[in-house]
Amino acid sequence: MPKVVLTSDQATFTDFNGLDALGFGLCLPYRLVPAFVQYKFLSPPIPLVNGRAPLAPYPLCKVEAALLAAGFKREDVYVVPPNYLRQVVDKDTAIVGIHVLDPMGLAPVSWTLRVLSGSGDTCTHYEFEGLMETVKELKRRYGFKVVVGGPGVWQLKGLEGRYDIDVLFEGEAELTFPKLVKDILDGKEVPKYIFGESVPPSLIPPIVTPSRNGVVQVTRGCPRRCRFCSPTVFNFRSIPLNTIMREVKVNLRSGIKAVGFTTEDILLYGANGLRPNLDAIKKLYDQTISLMRRYRVEGPLGFSHVTLSTALVVKEAVKYISEVNGLSEDRPLFPQVGLESGSPRIVAKYFSGKPYPWKPSEWRDVVISGSKLINDNYWYPCYTYIIGFPDATPNDYVLTTELIDGLREEGFKGWTFPLLLIPIGGTLIERSGYKEFLTFKRLPQEAIDAIVAGWRLSIEFSYKEYPKLLSGIRNPLTRKVVSALAKRAIEAMKEWIEGIKRDPEIIEKVFSKVNIRTAYSLIKTLLTVEAYKVVQALPA
Repeated sequence: MPKVVLTSDQATFTDFNGLDALGFGLCLPYRLVPAFVQYKFLSPPIPLVNGRAPLAPYPLCKVEAALLAAGFKREDVYVVPPNYLRQVVDKDTAIVGIHVLDPMGLAPVSWTLRVLSGSGDTCTHYEFEGLMETVKELKRRYGFKVVVGGPGVWQLKGLEGRYDIDVLFEGEAELTFPKLVKDILDGKEVPKYIFGESVPPSLIPPIVTPSRNGVVQVTRGCPRRCRFCSPTVFNFRSIPLNTIMREVKVNLRSGIKAVGFTTEDILLYGANGLRPNLDAIKKLYDQTISLMRRYRVEGPLGFSHVTLSTALVVKEAVKYISEVNGLSEDRPLFPQVGLESGSPRIVAKYFSGKPYPWKPSEWRDVVISGSKLINDNYWYPCYTYIIGFPDATPNDYVLTTELIDGLREEGFKGWTFPLLLIPIGGTLIERSGYKEFLTFKRLPQEAIDAIVAGWRLSIEFSYKEYPKLLSGIRNPLTRKVVSALAKRAIEAMKEWIEGIKRDPEIIEKVFSKVNIRTAYSLIKTLLTVEAYKVVQALPA
């Protein structure tokens, strides 16, 4: 049986029914997510096949690959879904390694949704708690060491005793984690906190276990140095094309019918700092799409993030990616993009590298022009912008609202989602001493207006585009059910945001009391909400 077992909680160890975007639903308080919706549609469980997961979250695949590349035998390292730990862990298990993304529900999306809905533990936190109860029970029986790593580790500092964690591992795994495992197996004392050293691209081994939904990393880190963002604390590197192709082949050979590049900016693949490399981008897409065709996978070949300034610098790459993917209004891409703020002062202070080679004072023009460029090439992005910079003034928020209004006037196609500023551990802003988690009570009316402006634009676009977004769900019946749920969720969000616009106290009066986790609570809440609407409609 395995000496090392790698796992994560049910909110991450899933394929999201073939659509990673459904994972954002798990950032909601779990009282707002019916259990049958979560486990059937948002995060269906992954089965166990011959004692292993047939696919896994990409970070776990990379950790497994690192151990195998360091000389560990495959029979000693198992990647296991959380609901099968009791079947796999035994007296031979020396280490249980756990990947965490948002264990306490403090990530920007989760915290923002908690504030907007009146608080409550998120699905991500609920699942982490359930996982750790199982792990603690098994640890009492078998005595293994618990090592927790991943981008959510910052949320667990100081909570090691509560969850019986032996080591918190932060940073990159490929070089440092195998050394830690060897020390534990040799019976050596190990530190309670370890930061993994930066890894040269040539030493990053390809995955062996297929990754969820065909995800493959093409760049690591970010050179723009935004003060509120965690990827920028890691050195920027492009993964060698040979490694990428090997990983794509592992996924396609397993039967996965998708490829998705994870990156902080797809247009910086092969770049020298912030200078794009058009040839490298073309080779990346040409070779990947050729491999996809060989396995009869239609695509499109998506990616996670892009930056508007890079798109304007290398317009040819934007057009090329769209052409080789055969994009159209009925076949778009939905990347994530950081809009952040409409205030030149905030741009200059907190993310001056994002507009480069333009100046912070030109950020509005970059956003408007970049949005038109990518929209014309059928990229319909999800823009996120930040509410709560420490010294933000009402005028800064007014400028952000005006930028969103400007996008609307230009016919922008995409989403604009506000996120409350979070002091993510390790970020430059957190290192400078900022520790606050904002709530609505600390925000001026201009900030509320900026939040509402973004949500309104997002809701309008969601009505038009959600069928295309959900087309990636494989099962036709599941797709139909999720589409119906999505339509109702959009309608609920519209009522939600308009209610906040009229009276922010509605969050405490109504939203904080909503609980639809079970069928009984769903019916009870619907009756309560309808009664509240009747009372509100009565004359004073």
